[in-house]
Amino acid sequence: MRAAICILLFVTALGSTAQEPNARLRAELERIHDLDQRDRLNANNYGTGAQKDSVIAHMVLQDSLDLVRITAIIDSAGWLGPEEVGAQGSQALFLVLQHADAKPHTQEEYLPEMRLAVEEGKARPDELAMFEDRVAVNNGRLQIYGSQIGWKNGKGFVKPMTDEAHVNERRSSVGLESLEKYAERFGIRWSPPVKQERVLLFTGPK
Repeated sequence: MRAAICILLFVTALGSTAQEPNARLRAELERIHDLDQRDRLNANNYGTGAQKDSVIAHMVLQDSLDLVRITAIIDSAGWLGPEEVGAQGSQALFLVLQHADAKPHTQEEYLPEMRLAVEEGKARPDELAMFEDRVAVNNGRLQIYGSQIGWKNGKGFVKPMTDEAHVNERRSSVGLESLEKYAERFGIRWSPPVKQERVLLFTGPK
């Protein structure tokens, strides 16, 4: 009886030891998630000026620090899903990479990791679609899902994309709302291009 109790305690201790690193990692990733979002929310509370510039400067610094940590985690443990570090902890991996615009080559390097994570059910297809677009735009290519917005003279516009006429089909396939509704959030009126009918003109002898 005593031997059985000892074995049970030993197995329980092993399980506790195995779970502890993930618990610590989950807490760290959730903190990174909150830090990533905090400055972005704060920046929206200020108009143009020194306070907003200060928040943005802090955000840029925090993004760079978060990227170093996130890439180290992915390199050592792979893409961690919600079952391992919770939904918010897992989403932190996407958010930090998505916001690493200063390192476009790093973004592209980790794109295959997120694609694999979606195949394994560890990451969301809609977030992968946004990351695919971010990587494409930041590396000088056309986006696929129309998620990337640009600004000119205070007005937003949807950055150029491939096969614009079928973008809503692609968006629907990954769980994204129509581009019309998405664009409205940024004060943009977008509609699919009107198909132009081609007419062959013959010019014969008069």
